[in-house]
Amino acid sequence: LLSEAGFKAYRKFLKKPEPGDILIVGNGASVFFYVTGHDKDTVQRLVVFLQKCKYSGVIFSGENLQGTFSLKTAHLASPEAPDIVLALRWSDTANASGVKGAVFMDASAASTRTAGQGMHGSLSPYDMHNTLIAAGPDFRKEFIDTLPSGNTDVAPTILHILNIASPQKMDGRVLEESLITPSKSPPVNEKKLEAKSKETGWHQYLKTSSIGTTTYFDAGNGNQTPP
Repeated sequence: LLSEAGFKAYRKFLKKPEPGDILIVGNGASVFFYVTGHDKDTVQRLVVFLQKCKYSGVIFSGENLQGTFSLKTAHLASPEAPDIVLALRWSDTANASGVKGAVFMDASAASTRTAGQGMHGSLSPYDMHNTLIAAGPDFRKEFIDTLPSGNTDVAPTILHILNIASPQKMDGRVLEESLITPSKSPPVNEKKLEAKSKETGWHQYLKTSSIGTTTYFDAGNGNQTPP
């Protein structure tokens, strides 16, 4: 699709890339775009192109371009980060087994999977709200934790149970509400970020939940704003 639109896009470089050449790296239900030389004109044109595509969900950019969120918003900013990260669009559509949460997936992933086999890497709430099961003498029995949690919380929680101090600040939090002697449930701060582009009519959102300094991503999607 990018090649048909006039971009020089590749899955891998067979020769030294030129400024503006795009390397596409699929990650299931999201895609990373690396623009050679960080060519600003190419990045801008690519963002505009993606905002007009039916499969686009949420667009993150290093340049914080109109209608996108900054890579920093998703904790993706680093010297090696892509110029653009695209989370593909999802819907509440159910599959043949009645399971909701259909998503578009990158062609590299689609080549080895068929519809109904599942995918990850999107900002679908069906994807983001996954499952954690903890068992042991330090955890409450038959307890369902309704507070947000994530992979980054596992290590701080284990260290807390073992009474081991972390040598440095960790991104996650201790899941104290799930322990035998729970503390008072911490407050949850929910936010909805939005980004729009007047040029393309694009609108996207990102819902987050925060407990203390730990932020969790709940859902995000995008679409063309109706005229």
